[in-house]
Amino acid sequence: MSGLRERLGRLKGTSAAQPVPPPAPEAGGEWAPLGAHIHTSPAGSFVMRRRVYGADSVHGHYRLRELADVAPQLSAFHDRDAVVRHEALLFFDTETTGLGVGAGNVPFMVGIGYYTGEQLTVEQLLIRNPAEEHAMLVYVQELLPRFTHVVSYNGRTFDWPILKNRYVLNRLQLKDDQLLQLDLLYASRSLWRNSLPSCRLSKVEESRLGFDRVDDVPGSLAPTLYFQYLAEKDPKVLSGVFVHNEHDVVTLAALAIHFGKLLEGSDSDGVAAGEDLNLKLDLEEHFRTGAWLEKMEREERAAYYFNSLHERLLQKGTDERLSEGDMSTLLQLAQTFKKRGDYTRAVALWNHAIRMQQGSMTEELEAYVELAMHYEHREKQIGIALEYAEAAWSRLRRRQLLRRQDRKEEERERAWEKRIDRLNEKMKRSSPAKSAKPAARYGQEATATQALRKKRTPKPIYASEGLI
Repeated sequence: MSGLRERLGRLKGTSAAQPVPPPAPEAGGEWAPLGAHIHTSPAGSFVMRRRVYGADSVHGHYRLRELADVAPQLSAFHDRDAVVRHEALLFFDTETTGLGVGAGNVPFMVGIGYYTGEQLTVEQLLIRNPAEEHAMLVYVQELLPRFTHVVSYNGRTFDWPILKNRYVLNRLQLKDDQLLQLDLLYASRSLWRNSLPSCRLSKVEESRLGFDRVDDVPGSLAPTLYFQYLAEKDPKVLSGVFVHNEHDVVTLAALAIHFGKLLEGSDSDGVAAGEDLNLKLDLEEHFRTGAWLEKMEREERAAYYFNSLHERLLQKGTDERLSEGDMSTLLQLAQTFKKRGDYTRAVALWNHAIRMQQGSMTEELEAYVELAMHYEHREKQIGIALEYAEAAWSRLRRRQLLRRQDRKEEERERAWEKRIDRLNEKMKRSSPAKSAKPAARYGQEATATQALRKKRTPKPIYASEGLI
């Protein structure tokens, strides 16, 4: 009985005792070659590596201190009336043991960056074993109240949810209700999804920020290297992982400067954005930048990009033939001008598209459709609308005669025929004054609409079709 009483007493004492953090392990100088040390607090210990970038530090095209000037522009990501300060931005990136967002994926390294005045401080927190995770999470938790935004790259759907899961599993409360997520991946995709082979952060910083990594350890190798460290206990194994994570955090600051300057209206050289765009942007990226600025409610800046792209397209079409991708950009820009009510520029682009595609067997008919609708419904010039409709029909028929006709092509042909019949009926009902075709009145550049009009020819019937 006494033995049972003693055992119960020990259990009671254990449950009543407060958890005691494990003793801080000795550094032993093994982390010093990596510029790291053992950080110890009442919650426990973990490895920390701290780097400070001075006011004159440069990352690619930008000086890191420039964020102080353009940070207020980042309010466009959420609330334009809110004030964004560069010192209230927390740059955040993790290295994890896997790719999922489940409980089994552990962020073994958390990289954070923050400004103090014009200096950028990068801190990297590493756990050497699962017992150190609690102390690392407490350290991050104590930092959060000083920040208003978390700046990340795919952090809103990956890094931050994983971190929140770890707080739940460690029975800690992550107070992030007042934090706004500023995920730069989505802005990067808006600008470069068709211009770059990949929107990975390392590819963006190389092609758009002008920063080249040397002997970089890919993020996909980070889990393997961490497991190797757990087996060998050699800190040197993680040297490349520290450098990779540090570059990611600093690149977030440089990318925030880039987007801030776009929203403000200046580029990396401090001149008005849009100047010398022929050298800096391809046509696709030029259009995407204007579309992104319009989405961010920077109407004046967006209009500047669209207008300058309009001039570039007309000039390039004069000097050389437009590629398929450039033609797609031209048609998208024409649609943008149409939505904005700038029909003069839209009509000029559609006519330019027709001139650039003459003689091509893969000619797109979108410009004909838009011009036919424009002159029929908006300008009430039925004669001009009929000319564009007949020109499109004749090109479609010519293309169909040279290749096997499919169901989609037949539907397009019937649609054009209905349009032509409707326009002919309108021509009969309208007076000669209304059906006149003053093409020059609408600013078209020598558009020989009369030459486009051709007499409709009946569809030929071949012997093979009769056999079918």
